[in-house]
Amino acid sequence: MQALRQKCMEISHEYLYNIINFIMDRRNYGVYRRYSKKPGINKGKDYTGLFRERIPLTPENIFLLILPLLLMLILVPPPKDVVAEQAEIPIEENVEPISIVVFYNNDSVIDKADLEEYLIGVVAAEMPHSYNQEALKAQAVAARTFAVSRARGLYGSFSEHFGADVCTDSSHCQSWISMDEFLETGGNETDWAKISQAVASTKNIVMTYAGQLINPLYHSNSGGATESIEAVWSNLGEVPYLKSVYSPDESVYNEFEGSTVFTWDEIKKKVKNKYPKVEFKNDPTQDLEIISYTSSGRIEKIRLGSIEMPGTELRELLNLPSTNLEFSFPDENSVEIISKGFGHGVGMSQCGADALGKKGYSYKEILEFYYTGISVEELRH
Repeated sequence: MQALRQKCMEISHEYLYNIINFIMDRRNYGVYRRYSKKPGINKGKDYTGLFRERIPLTPENIFLLILPLLLMLILVPPPKDVVAEQAEIPIEENVEPISIVVFYNNDSVIDKADLEEYLIGVVAAEMPHSYNQEALKAQAVAARTFAVSRARGLYGSFSEHFGADVCTDSSHCQSWISMDEFLETGGNETDWAKISQAVASTKNIVMTYAGQLINPLYHSNSGGATESIEAVWSNLGEVPYLKSVYSPDESVYNEFEGSTVFTWDEIKKKVKNKYPKVEFKNDPTQDLEIISYTSSGRIEKIRLGSIEMPGTELRELLNLPSTNLEFSFPDENSVEIISKGFGHGVGMSQCGADALGKKGYSYKEILEFYYTGISVEELRH
């Protein structure tokens, strides 16, 4: 049908062109009909000459000339895409919804879920609903990229969630909360609708680097600067889009700074449980020494008694908010640890995303700020 229409259009254009030329022929002030034989002469014999008979330029004759063109347009209607374009009716693509297999830790249940519906629960659990809408959109894209990259087997391990694509344990994958739980814990339907809109407005949008889905790590508060991934997980090596960047001011958020006081005996006990052969001098000012820092100002290596350990191990051992730490000694048997930031510090800072959103950054600009050199684009099925 498309080929037929194209041919008809070519013929109709030529036909219309000739009609206009005939009508505008000021030399003859009329239209001429061509004959292959002279009327009434040499009947029954071939005649190679061409003769023309003048046709008066009347409205009736003009209508008869245009009539074939009108019939051609009626009998061969334009294709559907042209009709839709002229009527400004969007053509919806028949795209299959993406599903994902989730292990729900609280219920110990594995179930298949619609990706976009699952993401509403992730954003609701991972980021405060009071945050700027662009920050919520950025979180939705990060969460979508995280889930799909795991479903495609690009990152992470599946042993902790029995072969499911993702689990709802934030220490391993991403948190998730149902709408009922959300409403029971202080949220309302308007807040849920706000989160749903952030997810819907970024549907199928993900982050890639060099054509591949990225590993979109994120955390709560950077404390001023994010961390390069190799400083936290040395076995993974450098990743070009997970580099340390200076974050906007996040000091107004509760997660920016915290203080924890330990007795020196508590710290020694925790260290001895992991390193039974460790030795101490019983003077915290002598037994605690920061050996090196990372480029973002976090502790890279620290000494406790006779044992040296990475700052990430100290954070885990004492259950600290971050590895950006300062120490003070209120008395001879106490250690105050002041922490800046909250989380591992790699990738997007959620507090920083909110701060950027309030400054007018779009969700795409927020993501490009924290993930160096990435592309924000539609998911390729």
